[in-house]
Amino acid sequence: MKKYFGGKHYLGLFLGVISLVFLAGCQTGRELPGLGSEAATRTGQLRYATRTRSFIGDFILRTGPSGDYDLAFSKSGVPLLQIQVHGDRLSATGSFVRGGWSGSASHAPGPLRTWAELHQVIPYFYSTQTEASRANAWRASFVRPGRRLQSAQIRFAHGESLLFNFAQ
Repeated sequence: MKKYFGGKHYLGLFLGVISLVFLAGCQTGRELPGLGSEAATRTGQLRYATRTRSFIGDFILRTGPSGDYDLAFSKSGVPLLQIQVHGDRLSATGSFVRGGWSGSASHAPGPLRTWAELHQVIPYFYSTQTEASRANAWRASFVRPGRRLQSAQIRFAHGESLLFNFAQ
């Protein structure tokens, strides 16, 4: 080991990093606090795309009919974004938001604008509609075999999109 890793210190560092990745993966399965027992919990895969990049990962989404939501988005167990939008309050942490951000959802900075506008789309998760839109802001389509929401694709006017594929 010493020949390849330069000593025991690197082996300890390597094992520590592996442990952190494992523990981060374990945390994504816990229930997010904040919305109460009446909130619907959905899990699945999410594709978040900007004009230049896209990310695909797992999500846990807790929603209320008013559009309030808590979301944990991770890739291979590594948290990318944990966000809460309750009323006009938005709070976000994770690698997508270096240092985190908290404030009025209506004044969210550029990278968080998509997540703030998602608050307007969530009430349609509870409807039977297959399409919805808000002029000059977003357009959404929903796949609903029967009454169960299977997927939601939201395209935002500023060039970003979200595609939720909900687990069975």
